[in-house]
Amino acid sequence: MALIDLGDVREESGPEPGLRAPRAVGRPARVAAALVLTLVSLAGAAPAAQPTSFTVPAGPATTAFLQDDRLFLMEPMDAPAGRDGQLTAYAVPAAGNGPLAPLWRAPLPVTRPDGGVYVRGDLVVVTGGSFEDGPRRAFAFDLDTGRLRWQWRGDVLPAGPDLLVLDLVGEESGTASSVDAATGQVRWSVPTPEEATSYRVRADGIDRIVVSRSSGQVEVWDARSGARLRSANVRPGELPVHHRAQPVDDLLLVVRDNAALVTAYGLDGLDRRWEIRLGLVAYVNACGPLLCAYGQTGGMWALDPATGAVRWRVTRWRAALTEQDGRMLVAGPAADGQDSFAVLDTATGRVVADLGTWTLAGGYPAEGPLIGVRPAGGDRLLVAELDTAGGRIRALDVLAGVAGVAGDCQAGARLLACRRGAGAYGVWRLDR
Repeated sequence: MALIDLGDVREESGPEPGLRAPRAVGRPARVAAALVLTLVSLAGAAPAAQPTSFTVPAGPATTAFLQDDRLFLMEPMDAPAGRDGQLTAYAVPAAGNGPLAPLWRAPLPVTRPDGGVYVRGDLVVVTGGSFEDGPRRAFAFDLDTGRLRWQWRGDVLPAGPDLLVLDLVGEESGTASSVDAATGQVRWSVPTPEEATSYRVRADGIDRIVVSRSSGQVEVWDARSGARLRSANVRPGELPVHHRAQPVDDLLLVVRDNAALVTAYGLDGLDRRWEIRLGLVAYVNACGPLLCAYGQTGGMWALDPATGAVRWRVTRWRAALTEQDGRMLVAGPAADGQDSFAVLDTATGRVVADLGTWTLAGGYPAEGPLIGVRPAGGDRLLVAELDTAGGRIRALDVLAGVAGVAGDCQAGARLLACRRGAGAYGVWRLDR
């Protein structure tokens, strides 16, 4: 793809973030500003690009997934119509144009393609609903041939060298089982009631399982060995109360809606660290050196993970997506129903750059750049990287001849796939 560097955006001085004039709000990404007008003008002036591109047929219910140089299309089954589901794999060449021939096709008996598709060694692991309102199932296919190697009921997620099958079948029952990736054999299982179980995720998958019941009894399990690390009642002598528990880095954060309280415990030791009263909190995650707590009605607090003290508060933004070199990429709703993005200074919450309104391509790798797309006039689509550390938009290309692109884009580390109407996906390289 051609690279168009739009330069840096200067630091902005002004009032505290919480005192800024009210602006339209939303979920990850929205707002049309001067930079966006500049991008559209640039797209209108640029010559028609001729990127490496390919086309693959796809029905309207098909879902696309990308990993490395592979494209996977998941077509759900339609029992009333007598149509079986299938998984189709494609290898995307380094150069060329035109239609792609599939590497293989495999039967896929799922009606809801709402799970993920990912590559694990020489396996392709797929999760989806097996029938309407029925149990979810996971399937492991050979990466080169599409041969079914094994299957389990539940969702399958990475957990170090092995895989973790999460079969959550009710509030009081369910199991998490460690499965050998090569054979599908179960190594060990632990009980995981659905409404009381949460997980800590590292770069190579889940490494902690936490069962936190309304009584205050908490169990912490090592997801790699199956060992129970700690069991304790964190609220001895108190009445049972509904809460949500979230492992974040080395903390277990317990959110109680009825008291608007967030309480932090050491994850492996369950020792109480701090407690703070906020508004109604939807969830908490790590955002660089801070914790970000998101309000149920919008806005976010940045907290000191050591003390729980509020470092700053903003009302416009609802999600922190990445943090790099002291800058944080955040998103919020815009007036047009899309998403608006900005880069904040991590320490203060001040706006460094307003990146405007984009549609974020799904499926992006956690360690890779965030890719946004937006119409560029006529039959063209502007593709850009949202550069957190640089506080800028880096336009990667203007895709010409893509009339009928309906959004629905997926981005991988090397590829971008967007739906072209109801009958096909277009695939482009993101090499840069």
